[in-house]
Amino acid sequence: MSTVLKWIAVFISCLVLQSTLMNAVSILGITPDVTVIALFLLAINHGSLAGLYAGFLLGLSQDLYSPSILGQQALAKTLVGAATGLFNVKVMRTDPLLRMFLLLLAFIFHDSIFLIASVIKNSSSLSLLGKELITETIPRSLYSMLLLLLLYAWSYFVAPFFKK
Repeated sequence: MSTVLKWIAVFISCLVLQSTLMNAVSILGITPDVTVIALFLLAINHGSLAGLYAGFLLGLSQDLYSPSILGQQALAKTLVGAATGLFNVKVMRTDPLLRMFLLLLAFIFHDSIFLIASVIKNSSSLSLLGKELITETIPRSLYSMLLLLLLYAWSYFVAPFFKK
């Protein structure tokens, strides 16, 4: 039960950080997405089912915060959580470099779903999808990967030093 409460606290913190502090650390208008990072970490550590449920609830809470298209974030995060959970560390050993690549794929998958839902809702052209993925998704995912890299560096190198 404490693991569930820990992850709920992490997701609430990520939602608050995403809506407040992340705009302050944006570089050239590129803001990292800590909610996708948190969902990625949960799914990679606890599996597809946990990623699916957490992705739905996290996406729904983001949709309720800014309901431009209700369910768009919930759909994208549900599918990303379920797909990322397939690479669960209990089933498949992955090193941090492979996890970085998986995070990049998770961002591309998330934004593709999000943008396709936007295109369908607004009846606009799919040609915007490629441009948006290159100009927005790739830089945002690289910035988010840098944050995950710092988190991995902390957990692998700094945190064990304090445990001694």
